[in-house]
Amino acid sequence: MKNIYADVADMIFEREAFKFGAFKLKLHEKNPDAPLSPFYLNLRTKNNPTNSGPLTETDCELIAFAMWDSVLANNLSFQAIAGIPYAGDPIIMAIERIVPEPMGFRIIRLSKEVTEDKRRIVPLPCFDYRKDEKVLVIDDLVTEADSKIEAIKAIESEGSIVKDLVVLVDRQQGGQDQLKKAGYNLISCFTIRKLLQHYMVTGKISGQKHLECINYIENN
Repeated sequence: MKNIYADVADMIFEREAFKFGAFKLKLHEKNPDAPLSPFYLNLRTKNNPTNSGPLTETDCELIAFAMWDSVLANNLSFQAIAGIPYAGDPIIMAIERIVPEPMGFRIIRLSKEVTEDKRRIVPLPCFDYRKDEKVLVIDDLVTEADSKIEAIKAIESEGSIVKDLVVLVDRQQGGQDQLKKAGYNLISCFTIRKLLQHYMVTGKISGQKHLECINYIENN
């Protein structure tokens, strides 16, 4: 594993952002009878307005270096970057700090609208969206892709164009296939399999725990 990616993987584990147990996910809102996940990732910062996490601003910059490496490796073409609120926002702010200004992109903002106890990703009121502007979408992870597609549609509703989405972790539970069917390309710094493999090889988890998680992924 490339050094920057190994550093990010180790940081996630050290911050206890990767937890083991029995967890409900967002997918359980649609499928309440689905098996509980034996692992959970909380890749949010302490000041996240809806779900506080363990990551710091420095952690986000480390993540930003890895994600930008993936952007360059895949030769992506875009004029702006949008983070999916709220987990994606600190990452795009970190990318803005670590990427040299001559790269020439701007930051797109989105918002969340709450109606009848449901949150929906929407365009930020009065924001300067630009017709035909190519926007790269950034988020922390993907399980299923409902919220990703919702965010993309919010951007497209303002006349901008989305082709690619980059996440730190793909949990490999259908999100990539959903996005592909909808016409979008997903790039991840880690698949969950690669992350779990790294943790097993470096002695952070046992072979038994690794197998338990892999069995869950393969059957759900």
